Amino acid sequence: MKSFWQIAGAAVLAAAAMSAAAECNQALRTTFDASAVTAESNGVLVDSKTGLMWMRCALGFQWKDGTCMRDESKTAEFTWPDALKAAAQAKSFAGYNDWRLPNRKELASIVEAACWEPAINLNLFPATEAKGYWSSSPNNFLEDFAWGVNFTNGDHVSTARTNLFGVRLVRQLQR
Repeated sequence: MKSFWQIAGAAVLAAAAMSAAAECNQALRTTFDASAVTAESNGVLVDSKTGLMWMRCALGFQWKDGTCMRDESKTAEFTWPDALKAAAQAKSFAGYNDWRLPNRKELASIVEAACWEPAINLNLFPATEAKGYWSSSPNNFLEDFAWGVNFTNGDHVSTARTNLFGVRLVRQLQR
């Protein structure tokens, strides 16, 4: 027979596991067309609808055993200038060396509005944290601000370039 503390501990662990996963409303129309993508075993996702190839893991994570694992030796949050620099210095991944920071429209294309915390398909983009991610788009009206996407709820956000956000890289498919 399990003790009260064993049962309570199991309940807390189960609740924590649920909060780590995106909540999705199956009654809502999905906004990300998963039928147009191919998730490859090398950690990239090819979107034939947009013509983009995405790293399935954000910077600071590594593709391992079919998922994204946190790489504690690397930073996972960047200021906007550091995000641009990290994208420019990105080494070859999956045989490609032309990775870049997506623009605001491209980054918003992977939002799944039927999900929140994070607003993304976690089967395709595992371990995505519910936080802001930088785009390459500056805010042309506010010199010290740039655009990102908040993957807590999928909103576009203009914020100070000194704030810390995540980074996910993309590349254009050759046509």
